[in-house]
Amino acid sequence: MAPEHEIWIVLQNETPHNTILGVFATQQEAAAHAERVAPLHEGKVLYARYVIGYRRHSDEFLDYP
Repeated sequence: MAPEHEIWIVLQNETPHNTILGVFATQQEAAAHAERVAPLHEGKVLYARYVIGYRRHSDEFLDYP
């Protein structure tokens, strides 16, 4: 089984448009960004971990080693 690779996405659920506010490599980065932008979105900012299993390089999809 391939190793898990993850990203952290910060999003707002105040409006249905432009919901993704950032994509980060670590939970700490996502949490810091969420805290910074929360006042702009009435505190309705979330962040979540997403596991990814491949990366894109040019026009090819490659499995992570």
